[in-house]
Amino acid sequence: MTRDAIVKTIDDLEYSFHQMPARQSMRLLIRIFKLVGAPAGAAMDGAKANPTNLANPTNLLDAGLDVAGILGALCDRLDEGQVESIIDDLLSQVICKGHGEASKQFDVLFGGRMPHLFKVIAAALQAEYSSFFVEWPGATTALTAKLAAMTPGQET
Repeated sequence: MTRDAIVKTIDDLEYSFHQMPARQSMRLLIRIFKLVGAPAGAAMDGAKANPTNLANPTNLLDAGLDVAGILGALCDRLDEGQVESIIDDLLSQVICKGHGEASKQFDVLFGGRMPHLFKVIAAALQAEYSSFFVEWPGATTALTAKLAAMTPGQET
């Protein structure tokens, strides 16, 4: 059974985040894990090595994460086509009021607004997969906040 769409205003635009069919959602999650699996593992290894700082970090370096290892692992896996395909699939279930499907209106919605794009991606991930992370309450919210805080040029 699918859930109702989640409606959220991001910056100056209203988005509706619709749930993907289960098989499509599962396949996308596997593709995401394949892309970020090793960097996520590196992040967890660094966090486990310094659990005191992880509890209340003021920045990513204070969290005890192996930033060089994470970036190295991520860069080894980044393929422009894969990333674009994942983002396109994720945004295919996102409707922007007055514009339509976000994946089809990509250049209109996000041209010159990369920080806005990252906020919408984070919200789409949260809407689609937050129930998956039920063992880690607030993990997607915390990740969204960290991504927004790390994104340059908050004015979009």
